[in-house]
Amino acid sequence: MKTLLGLFSIVLLVAGAAMLFERPAYAYADPGTGLLAIQAVGSALVATGWYLRRKISALLHRGSQSGPDSATKNDEGSEHQ
Repeated sequence: MKTLLGLFSIVLLVAGAAMLFERPAYAYADPGTGLLAIQAVGSALVATGWYLRRKISALLHRGSQSGPDSATKNDEGSEHQ
């Protein structure tokens, strides 16, 4: 875990230095390029969420004890009373 954090900090430093010492580009950038980048980031986030959906669901429902099984047991118990 420490090596991952160390690698992440190095990547952030390199990216920050690259942006800090950026030279002006004398070129044309298509106006749709920004929207394409936003769409790519959004798609990556959705794909990550879909890939990890079971772990996210388990994390969100970890504390709740009322699932489909417990609801069925409660319904069966109330019929017998």
